[in-house]
Amino acid sequence: MSLKKITSLSMLLSMLVMTYTGIILFISPHGRIANWTNWELLGLSKEQYAQLHSTFMVIFILGATLHVYYNFKPITSYLKNKSKKFVFFTKDMLVASILFVLFIFGTLYGISPFSNFLNFGDDFKSSWEKDYGTAPYFHAELSSIKSFSKKLSYDLEKVEEILNSYNIKFKTEQTLSFVAKTNGVSPNFIYKLLQKNLQKAGNHDIPLTGLGKKTIKEVASTLNLKSEEFIVKLRAIGLDAKEEDKFRKVAEENDLGPIDVLKKLGFKK
Repeated sequence: MSLKKITSLSMLLSMLVMTYTGIILFISPHGRIANWTNWELLGLSKEQYAQLHSTFMVIFILGATLHVYYNFKPITSYLKNKSKKFVFFTKDMLVASILFVLFIFGTLYGISPFSNFLNFGDDFKSSWEKDYGTAPYFHAELSSIKSFSKKLSYDLEKVEEILNSYNIKFKTEQTLSFVAKTNGVSPNFIYKLLQKNLQKAGNHDIPLTGLGKKTIKEVASTLNLKSEEFIVKLRAIGLDAKEEDKFRKVAEENDLGPIDVLKKLGFKK
């Protein structure tokens, strides 16, 4: 066996796995949606894809280190001019450095086309929300059944009665996530079950989480309002906005958070 060959082949395989898991993580739903709905692709959850990406990253880094060791002379030859003298900033190194800096600044400062690429990924992640829905509040799946019921103003005795009628095994001190996993369902399934049986007609919960990343038009739709109507309401409290503006940006330009704006408009959880 050759350690050099093993290194190259390991790097190749780890690169393939990291490329695949990287693409999946780029387009997968946001964590709040993935955790709330038990999102999976090909039998693996988002957390498992992240774990695979991290562990294979270790193999890739070790392989890359050995690769540099085994190919140190060829690599250093790239830093020599025609006279075979060592020059760090050769033309090739200069181009590589410019690309390196361009990707850093382009990403951090939201320069196009980097911003377009990242916005595409963010929009794709957010699109899952239409099919799966979101939790009524941040990390609701980590609340106990008792706490969850209290926060949503559900009668605990009725909650217990409903869960028992559907043969859901639970204890009120257990988290919604644990109960869902134990019964082979998602936290969202239990929430919808309770919502269907307890929610009064005409009294709809508004999912406030994740609204900051939506456009004004999308937020209006979530609030069951027309875009024009929502924009008029925003103007009434001193906020100027257009349909395609991001809700978070509109709020932050006025030193407010998305939740603060909704509260000013009279919306509650």
